[in-house]
Amino acid sequence: MKTKPITLLLLIAMLLNGLTGIITAQDSVYVEQSNVQKLFIVIKNDGTEFIGYIISRDEREVLLDTETIGQVVIPKHEIREIREVDQKDMRDGVFIGSNIFSSRYFLTTNGLSMKKGENYALISLYGPEAHFCLADNFTLGGLTSWVGVPLVVSLKYSFHMNENLHFGLGVLGGSLSWLDFGSVGGLVYGSVTVGNHINNLTFSGGYAGVTDGEDISGSEPLFSVAGMVKLGKNISLVGDSFIYAGENPFAIIMPGLRFSRSERKAFQFGFAGIIIEGEAIPFPIPMLGWFLKI
Repeated sequence: MKTKPITLLLLIAMLLNGLTGIITAQDSVYVEQSNVQKLFIVIKNDGTEFIGYIISRDEREVLLDTETIGQVVIPKHEIREIREVDQKDMRDGVFIGSNIFSSRYFLTTNGLSMKKGENYALISLYGPEAHFCLADNFTLGGLTSWVGVPLVVSLKYSFHMNENLHFGLGVLGGSLSWLDFGSVGGLVYGSVTVGNHINNLTFSGGYAGVTDGEDISGSEPLFSVAGMVKLGKNISLVGDSFIYAGENPFAIIMPGLRFSRSERKAFQFGFAGIIIEGEAIPFPIPMLGWFLKI
């Protein structure tokens, strides 16, 4: 009879231990399932990107379950960055990214903002350019042709009212470089963008002025209508325009496509046409450009 209390205590202890194990197991399962729901982007040192769900990770490697190539093991020393995918970069459950290149069309820019440290270069058939985000929403850039004429500096500040309404204020200033450093000009503009980094439409307008050191002349208003529409996971339709509403009005229309399999690079091509007095004249050289995140 004296063993009954001891047996009863042992049974209670075993029962409590079992309940603790069940509760712990449930917590473990919950945490694992919670992590599975979070999509991550893993960027290697060479710029290669993997997007998927982290199954496990330790001090040596990360096991990632991707939608494209299945499970992949990435050594820790090859990884430059791991970050959780923001929900605003998702569309219908698919990652589409908040590509900083979306702030640019062929010639014009828009009101979409960039974050400090987000920099990019654009190499085209006509010349190179680079843009640096010195502070959130504020960028400084420079562009020229392959012969160094003209030399142009770009400043832009962006701000937004909500997720789908953005504004940009900017100025372009430059000279004819070695041809004539005394001939300088500038363009002040503003833009309104409706949409986001995936699909957007932008209306821009501004005034330009030039001087040769003696005479100063200004232009009639300049306008632009541009936009971007996502056609698929890696391709977007891009349209741009440049409209001069002066005494002899004309317009340049530029439709094209942009391909991007990574947020670090993209390629776009298109064709330009000039509309003068109601007649469309095709421009013989295509608009080719390579975007690179730097």
